[in-house]
Amino acid sequence: MRSVDPADRLPDGHSVTVTVLDVPISIRIQGDRAAEVAERVPVLWECCRADQGADPAAAVDVVFDTDPRACAAANGAGRVSRMDLEDLLQVLTQRVTSSAIDAQAGRALMLHAACLADARTGLAAAFVAPGGTGKTTLVRTLAPGRWYVTDETTLVLDDGVVLPYPKPLSIRRAPNSLHKNETAPSAVGLIPPGGPVRLAALCVLDRDDGHTGAPRTTRLDTLDALVALVPQTSHLPEMARPLQRLAALCESLGGVHRVSYRESADLSDLVDRWIGRMR
Repeated sequence: MRSVDPADRLPDGHSVTVTVLDVPISIRIQGDRAAEVAERVPVLWECCRADQGADPAAAVDVVFDTDPRACAAANGAGRVSRMDLEDLLQVLTQRVTSSAIDAQAGRALMLHAACLADARTGLAAAFVAPGGTGKTTLVRTLAPGRWYVTDETTLVLDDGVVLPYPKPLSIRRAPNSLHKNETAPSAVGLIPPGGPVRLAALCVLDRDDGHTGAPRTTRLDTLDALVALVPQTSHLPEMARPLQRLAALCESLGGVHRVSYRESADLSDLVDRWIGRMR
């Protein structure tokens, strides 16, 4: 039997458009297993569906195929491709996120932060922390009864309004594993914002397995807050007056809190204190 060139095996494929951080992104899927990805994407991205007829501002190309050569060729060309569907969906979430962040570069502050909001007030608290340090766990623990704004990137406009990004949650398959399963928010009982969201509190997370007792909060002065926030802010150099804008955000919120804690559930009362009342 004649060997089939990988490029010859890619059908016309499927396309799904999602809106991420106000950026319509086309997910273009090819390969003889493209339908499997196209079936999962709308479910996982249920809270980020694009308006009908939205004109994509960016595109992410995906190849899912039974031929390893097609996968290798796609990876070499910069497309998203894996032989395992769950692995592919994990990488797809990362690529969609980075595409939206790149598209918004220079336009707004984008913090590497989870964010929850009160459904009555629309006030939100953002929790800044590097990847892999507990933001998704915090969201899964504290979001029930609140609005799930994001577990990844909190985009804040100059007037304090937050653009929600209720993406699929990337949940570790096992403790300390680098492999994650993408999970639709509704599958774990999370509800996206039902109205405008405005930032009311900004926190730097300091999770410590050795911490005992109630969470300890420390209010950072502006300089210390900038030192903590700058490494966790995307595309900051592309902004006009970046440090001044970041400092203005901190001061508008009455400062930034550093929170030392052990378990996410211990933060519930603090979250209610910050966002559960009108300001």
